Amino acid sequence: MPEDTSRFPIPTSLQELEREPYNLLPYPNDFDDDDDAVRADSFLQLVTLLERGNQALLSGGIYLFQKDDDGYDPWMDGERVQAMYTLVRKSTSLAPSTRWLLIQALCQAVKTLSSILSDETDEADREIEETHGTAAQSGSSGRHMVVSQEFRDAYACHLYMLFSVMFIMESEAKISSGMVKSRGGGKSIDSNLGVEGEDTVQMRSACADAMLSAARSMSQNRFKLWQRGVPDESVVGLPCRIAYQMLESATGVFARKAASSDAALAMIAATIDSTESMMGTVLAALMDLMHSFEHMAALCAELCTIVSTNRLAMELIREVGRLDTNGSNDTGKASGIKFVAPFVCELALHRPQLVLANFSHLLPHLESEPYFLRSAILTALGYIVEYIGKALKPNSGESGDGIDSSGELETSPVNLEKSRSALLDILQARAHDVSSYTRSAVLKAWIRLAQAGSIPVDRILRVTRMAVDRLQDKTVIVRKQSLQLLTTLLENNPFMGDLDPTPYRVKLSEMYDFVKANLPVNINEAYQTSLANAKENGDSVEALFELEQATLAAAIAEAEAMDSMDQVDEKENQFRSKVRALKFAQSALEFIDQFENASVNLNGLLLSANGSDVTEALRFFVKARHFRLPCAVTGMRQALTLMWSTDQSIKDEVLKAFVDVFIAVPGTDEGEYLPSPQIANNLLTLTEEATVSELASIEEAISLLVKDGRIPAEVFSSLWSSISSVSGDARATALQVLSMAANADKGIVDSKSRLKIILDFALGDYTEEKRHWKLAHSASLALQRIERAQVNPSCAKFLVLEVIIDQLCAVARGDWCIDSVEKDTLEWFAAAEQAIGALFVISPEPEKSCAEIVRGMHSRTIASSTTGLEKCHPMRLARFFHVLGHIALKLLVYTEALSGSVRRATAKKNLKMQEETDKANRSKSRALNDKIDNLEDELGMAAELEAEDERKVAEIAEKEIVGRGLLSMFSPILARVVANEGGKFDSEVLRQTSTLALCKFMCVSSSFCEQHLPVVFTALANAPADDVTLRANTVIALGDLAFRFPNEVEPYTPRMYACLRDSSTKVRRHTLMVLTHLILNDMVKVKGQVCEIALCLRDLDQRIRDTSRHLFHELSKRSNNPVYNLLPDIVSQLSKIDILKEDFRSILSFLLGYIKKDKQNEMLMEKLCQRIPKCHSISQKADIAYCMAQLKVNERSIKSLVDNFKLYKDSLYDEDVKKHFFSIISKAKKFVKPELKQALEEFETKLNEESELGKENQLAGEKAAKAKAKAIKSKGEGRRRKIRVEPILESDEEPDLGSDWGGDCITDKENSVMSGTPIKTESNKKSLRSLRTIGQQGYF
Repeated sequence: MPEDTSRFPIPTSLQELEREPYNLLPYPNDFDDDDDAVRADSFLQLVTLLERGNQALLSGGIYLFQKDDDGYDPWMDGERVQAMYTLVRKSTSLAPSTRWLLIQALCQAVKTLSSILSDETDEADREIEETHGTAAQSGSSGRHMVVSQEFRDAYACHLYMLFSVMFIMESEAKISSGMVKSRGGGKSIDSNLGVEGEDTVQMRSACADAMLSAARSMSQNRFKLWQRGVPDESVVGLPCRIAYQMLESATGVFARKAASSDAALAMIAATIDSTESMMGTVLAALMDLMHSFEHMAALCAELCTIVSTNRLAMELIREVGRLDTNGSNDTGKASGIKFVAPFVCELALHRPQLVLANFSHLLPHLESEPYFLRSAILTALGYIVEYIGKALKPNSGESGDGIDSSGELETSPVNLEKSRSALLDILQARAHDVSSYTRSAVLKAWIRLAQAGSIPVDRILRVTRMAVDRLQDKTVIVRKQSLQLLTTLLENNPFMGDLDPTPYRVKLSEMYDFVKANLPVNINEAYQTSLANAKENGDSVEALFELEQATLAAAIAEAEAMDSMDQVDEKENQFRSKVRALKFAQSALEFIDQFENASVNLNGLLLSANGSDVTEALRFFVKARHFRLPCAVTGMRQALTLMWSTDQSIKDEVLKAFVDVFIAVPGTDEGEYLPSPQIANNLLTLTEEATVSELASIEEAISLLVKDGRIPAEVFSSLWSSISSVSGDARATALQVLSMAANADKGIVDSKSRLKIILDFALGDYTEEKRHWKLAHSASLALQRIERAQVNPSCAKFLVLEVIIDQLCAVARGDWCIDSVEKDTLEWFAAAEQAIGALFVISPEPEKSCAEIVRGMHSRTIASSTTGLEKCHPMRLARFFHVLGHIALKLLVYTEALSGSVRRATAKKNLKMQEETDKANRSKSRALNDKIDNLEDELGMAAELEAEDERKVAEIAEKEIVGRGLLSMFSPILARVVANEGGKFDSEVLRQTSTLALCKFMCVSSSFCEQHLPVVFTALANAPADDVTLRANTVIALGDLAFRFPNEVEPYTPRMYACLRDSSTKVRRHTLMVLTHLILNDMVKVKGQVCEIALCLRDLDQRIRDTSRHLFHELSKRSNNPVYNLLPDIVSQLSKIDILKEDFRSILSFLLGYIKKDKQNEMLMEKLCQRIPKCHSISQKADIAYCMAQLKVNERSIKSLVDNFKLYKDSLYDEDVKKHFFSIISKAKKFVKPELKQALEEFETKLNEESELGKENQLAGEKAAKAKAKAIKSKGEGRRRKIRVEPILESDEEPDLGSDWGGDCITDKENSVMSGTPIKTESNKKSLRSLRTIGQQGYF
């Protein structure tokens, strides 16, 4: 070989060393392997040989590589190379200790060689510097510092052996951990942490350290190793090759450490920095790794930050820009692009200026198909904008990335501002991307920008509008991100922390007045001139307002122009500052209005079926409440309805939001509570204007919080203190809040002192004088939270309760009401109900108290009226009936409660007796047998007594309360008023209360209900059209009756369905809610009237449509799917009524969507085919065909169509019918088997032929009809007087005519009468037959 030729060129594989020019053997000639022990000793001897060589290298240094005269290499001889090859080749079979010694020896040799190379370079540099100076050093390094070929060969050999050991070790680790490299098939590797032992990790770390030393040494000393510094790529590439293998295993934080990925990245970086010619190879390898492994994108981005130049990053960006995204639906290709995509955003996170400089390569991919690539680019765009925002801030400290000339970026503020504006436009436009994942990524980018304060102030409103718009997105992830963006914008808004619009409106008005009063001279003159002209022309107020707005806009523009002026006087400066304040207030109000306009969508998200929507909306409203946005109040009230959610996590989130808003200090996460008076005031504010449903939700929330101890006790003390010092409404609200809390802790109300407060300040003189029924209502609610009074005249609490009971009776009787004031009675109704309810809770004998109330009211109404019932004041009579009905209902509840108490006591006693019996049965003593028998007898008697008690209670409810008791005396009067025969009772309030009272009586007794149902339904039918409340209340009452006595109400079910056609939306809505409740609880059978509910799917009211959809949805979830059984009946009834085609098809399209089973689809297809001949018009047939087209199609369905072809072939001439049948054929083609495809095409051809034939017949019939009509019109008038009209006779002599046309035939004589000429030809006969009907109608 020539002198400078390498004796150790890097082989392509380890086994190649056994061929030329290496000629190594698998084992040395003296290798002894008689048995395993001897074999292990032989391997150990080879390792010892390597260690001795390493010692010689340490002592001899570079001088060992000088050949003697015979060409012998004293260190790198054949024996050492052979030993290394044998050990490396058999490294997998070595004992762990021997393998570790081998690795240590190789690593020591490589490190020593690298160290010698660096030391020799430093020494040579010092010698040259001493002899020739620094200039000579740079000029001579390439000519005089090259090491010998022997050193290069030794270096290459040891480096390759180390590489081979590492390669074998990595392959072994992958196999042992079950890791298989997959190209584009999802996550390609599993973490091998826990599978690999500590020994493997330790060996890998040692090898990586040695290989990194070699890489850095070759990088720093390439002029010493190779002539002119041109490296041998096969040697320089070894660290990179093994680094790629190591990086494949670095899947996570722990696996990355175990795989020594930091060292691997450093190897690649050192190679790239020293050898530019390796850039292409490294680039291709990195792209291949990113395509194959999901975790490689982040590692490649990190590598770009380690290398000393930007070229690698720029080339990788260009490669990403060149990705072919066509055909990305292919699984392997799609996953490869998906793995590469994160590289862009990871690099932008660390080197945003570099990505910005090369962003043009990535822009075309924003129109590519893979959404993950678009998402990554847009995420990177967000990082770039964030960087620009920081760079534009004064004293930001942001600097460039050291981009070289090929990637140089102009970083002047003007250019950066332009770049930011363009990038933000792209980011904003992509909020409407076709992919929900990309839209979500865009919103996440906006969230980061908002958190970093990188959104320009002039874009805040646009971004807010965009986020509000995305609240209506169809996907959950986008709605979630839009809510988070709105919350972030609120937290980082450029305005003040208080976003209450009132101060801003006041400020805006002041600024407008100032600007109008201080307009610049030129603008003021123009405005006055234009205003005078407008008034002369008589312009409208709108035109004058537009003129004023244009003037203000001009003034604002003038003030903005002053910013560029160097010097302005004091007046101009003041004007400019006022205009800025005006613009600030205007922008703040626009920002607030964006949230107010979104309140409908935000409240809708609280009702979403998705928990993520609900949770994020709650968090937004909590934040909005802290900023005092008006929409937060309504939002929190709406959110409280979620207290009834079945999802416990949502309930917990609602309670947390409640505490954050009303109880805890904002931002402390319940760590610190507000002062007690402030909490009390917050609860009062929340409760003040709440509706009945909202109050129920608030009560549930407060009860749970009190039970959990999350409301301080001092809050309730503060509320009790405020009762004596505040006005009536506030006092009532405070009592209401206290009653809510007493649901969980009765001690909040149940004490003598607090009962005395209720008596003095809620049921005392103030309430009587002011007739403050709301206060009496709240007091009654609070009293319902205490225990029943125990008769004890010596107890002060009992004495207080006695007075309270008297006052409650006075409230229930309406002693303080004024008959002439209708509003007074209307407000009294709710107070009377709660007062009666309180009596049944606290009175020792509530039935006696109620009897006193009834007698007292009777004496002042009916008994006091000397001129008859009709002359009694209607308000007084309404109050009497209201009390009668409510007492009847409460007596029923009270009776059942007493019965339940008796049953529970009996059951407890029986359980104790049963336990004694069981205990006795376990005893072996005969003496206890008699006792056992006695106990069993007692248990049997107890069961009989329990049954007897239940029978008596049922008899009391059925016969005593409204049958034979005090209340029964007034039932005839009540029925008479409800019937209102002769219209004597014309008071609307009286009609409503009497009907409701009668329905309450009917709820008590089934016989009474059956007797008076006709009266109620007659009153419902005769109710005035404007009395919506009467009809709505009656429908709800009938629903309660149907639930309690279904058999009695069942015959009247059609009359309840009829209310679905009521003119009032409220009545229809209540009726549908009642029927939905009854149907879903199986209290009412779904019969033929279900068509009425189906029509509600097209009601004008959204809530009615939603309720009907909910009903059918719940029915479809049942095992037998009643919707399938109801469909034929619905189709039949809808065909008989006058309904728009769009409504019919919309209803059936919705209902047919619930037919999922193939068998049901097949049966429906058959039934609909059979129905077509029964249709009376072609439009009905088209509707049936539409229904058939909505069904799922299978082979049996197509067979049914073919078999029933004769039933619908005559209808195919209609384009609508034909379109639907061809729609069925199109769906069938998608699944049909190849052997049936021809049959389907033949059937399609048959449909086409029959359609064309039908069209020709239809056209011929129309022409004949026109011709005959014309003939009759021209000749009929002249002959009408001469022709004797004979009766039309049925003809049995021409069966062909009757069979052809399916109807009666006219005689020849009649034909001649109509046409004026005898019929002699067959064509005339046919023409006249086709016009028989028209002729009869037109002439006779």
